[in-house]
Amino acid sequence: MTARILPGPAAANEWRAALEHAAGCPACRAPGARFETGEWLLTAYEEAARHARSGEGE
Repeated sequence: MTARILPGPAAANEWRAALEHAAGCPACRAPGARFETGEWLLTAYEEAARHARSGEGE
């Protein structure tokens, strides 16, 4: 999965949280691995990015 950082503080914060988690999580760094916390953080980023893209909350 390739994610693109979108404008908006919420998306940036969620992206940073996902990266910080993945950097320190052996399960997330393993090729082809899936880990519940990492998946949850990426989902939170995707939701924040959709929210920013739609212009909601402006």
